[in-house]
Amino acid sequence: MHPDMSCLLRKVVRPEAVWRVAGMFLLGMVVQASAAAYPVAWWKFDGPTSVDAASGVTDTIEGNSKFMAEGVRGGCLRFDGFTTLVRRKADKVPDLEKGFTFQGWVALAAYPWNWTPLLAQRDAETRGYSFGIDSTGHFGLQLAADNRWTSCISSKVLEMKTWHHLAVTYDPGFGVRLFVDGQAAGAFQLDKPLGFARDVDLFIGRNHDKMVPEHLVRDWAKFPSWWSLDGLLDELTIHDRALAAAEIQASKASVTPPGAPNIPPRKFPDVAKGSRRFGAYPTRLSFYEQWDALWQTAGNPDIVVKFDEMPVQMVFWRGTRFSPCWVSENGKWMADQSLETGVWPEELLRRNGKGAVGCCEHMSDVECRFSNVRIIENTDARVVIHWRYAMVDAAYRFADYDEVAGQGHYGDEFYYIYPDGVCTRDVTGWWPDPVHRVDQETIFLSEPGTRPEDNCDLAALSLVNLKGETKTYSWENGFPTLDLADPVIQMVNLKSRYKPWIIVKPGSKIRTFKGEVRKEFSHFPWWNHWPVARISSDGRYAMAPDQAAHSSLTAIHQPVGAFLYGTTNLSPADMLPVAKAWIHPPAIKLNSTAFSSDGYNQDQRAYQLKRGDPDRDLDMEFTGSAESPVLNPALVIQGWGEHEAALKLDGIEVPRGKDFRYGFRRTLDGTDLIVWIKCKAVKPTLFVLSAIK
Repeated sequence: MHPDMSCLLRKVVRPEAVWRVAGMFLLGMVVQASAAAYPVAWWKFDGPTSVDAASGVTDTIEGNSKFMAEGVRGGCLRFDGFTTLVRRKADKVPDLEKGFTFQGWVALAAYPWNWTPLLAQRDAETRGYSFGIDSTGHFGLQLAADNRWTSCISSKVLEMKTWHHLAVTYDPGFGVRLFVDGQAAGAFQLDKPLGFARDVDLFIGRNHDKMVPEHLVRDWAKFPSWWSLDGLLDELTIHDRALAAAEIQASKASVTPPGAPNIPPRKFPDVAKGSRRFGAYPTRLSFYEQWDALWQTAGNPDIVVKFDEMPVQMVFWRGTRFSPCWVSENGKWMADQSLETGVWPEELLRRNGKGAVGCCEHMSDVECRFSNVRIIENTDARVVIHWRYAMVDAAYRFADYDEVAGQGHYGDEFYYIYPDGVCTRDVTGWWPDPVHRVDQETIFLSEPGTRPEDNCDLAALSLVNLKGETKTYSWENGFPTLDLADPVIQMVNLKSRYKPWIIVKPGSKIRTFKGEVRKEFSHFPWWNHWPVARISSDGRYAMAPDQAAHSSLTAIHQPVGAFLYGTTNLSPADMLPVAKAWIHPPAIKLNSTAFSSDGYNQDQRAYQLKRGDPDRDLDMEFTGSAESPVLNPALVIQGWGEHEAALKLDGIEVPRGKDFRYGFRRTLDGTDLIVWIKCKAVKPTLFVLSAIK
């Protein structure tokens, strides 16, 4: 039969429909032509198992996968991007020595971390072939010829969330030809014989071995990982000859996808829904189905803190390794950096390459083996969250570890969160001795489908000092120099109404994060090894907005003590009273001996009191002024007991509600009262708290 006629015939008659064809003559033609015209392997992925329609062999599916109803023709198979593999045993793989053609329809949900095969039978880079897609969306064929690994890669970039027909042919008399959507997309002449790996299983959708992700920040810190194709695959075929261009075109034209591939958008968890009452809520946040399926955690591992007077949330989520994030009213995420240490090239050389490599931090703990959070207090007046993590590298090794004592580098962070959307971050680092300090890196997140510029203004940072001087800095023309004298307030200008801020103690150093920017990609640093990524990585540059990513603006060093955090719809300058009330808190004068004071605790943003006489009121005065304003004070009163409370400010009764909130902290030693009062004054203010018996 003429090749063109066989293509036309194949276009109308599918193998499973042959017996419906009328006329013995036509049936005879199909039977005679079938060996040449039809594939030797054909995965339709219609489910419920992976059956090769050409040979009848049922292949095994490993990892997480799902048969989808909406393929290009019938169903398709969804690969999860992490674990999915279709395996064909080596003895069932067709003989392809005389040439071959691989074809398939693919729709990418995200680009691979590095080369990922649609179909491969290879032994390292010594034998075999791999028909796949690289980290920037180019497809092609890699193969072993004359004991060398050779690649033929198309220059065309595949669009994400779009069905593409991909084909590659190998003709021993010529070499390799590539086709995208039926059109020629590259060729490579090859006059050396191929080295097949006939004793190796054929893999669909995953590499045979771990690979190092592409686009590393530090090429001396390499960590191999497993991953799989992230997207949909359908109508995958193998021919045992090199099809002609017209046959490839006819094969592509024989299928018309019914619509866009079923790949839902990947959005960060929706934390705005549900209760608006102030408090901490254990929950289980969802990202997308395939990512969610990886977690071996029961119950509600995540925590969302909500505020009843502002449309923002504070989130402790597995996707950020529980590093807390402020989430604005329109879903912009502001994160932070944990304590960090590391092992750099000089130290590696001294250690002969043994032990930890690169950054040791919470970001490396992709499975949250160490990182965890718990609720310590959850009252109407205050929420306290404890976050604990280990500083390990991407292979879970400590920079230094005392095997005798069982001690490495850990961080304990306590967040004291109040109804006005203000919290302190109190950090203890174990090195292994405890050090009470904060090192901070200002990080905002970009969800899949967005670039840093979609989430943050180029005029990204505003600083304010205690004199009220304000300056805003832009990244439009490169890194700015932060030249405002003695800043204590930093605000990040996210593209939101509520913007995150940090207040530091005088003498702290705020500097621009000046490394790792590629101007051709973004004005900001842009990496996607964190958050949510499950690859082991010391750092990976983002090449496209396909994965969740992060960007850093500044690094802050404060020698000792906590930072103040929050979000606001006020201007940077309007935050000055918050800074003054925390940095220079008004003193208190007790008007009776029934209570004693341990003073103001900056790490908790609260006055610490003790009750002596259970029958006396707490009568005291805040000595407020313009430089030490009274602003939403909080009190922790030890030994208060199980008594409700009543409040008077300057002789005026304040009913319990949004302006006067309290709750009880029960300990082994008794019951304490936590109080938060919404008020603002620049003059002395009288405060009387009575127990209701």
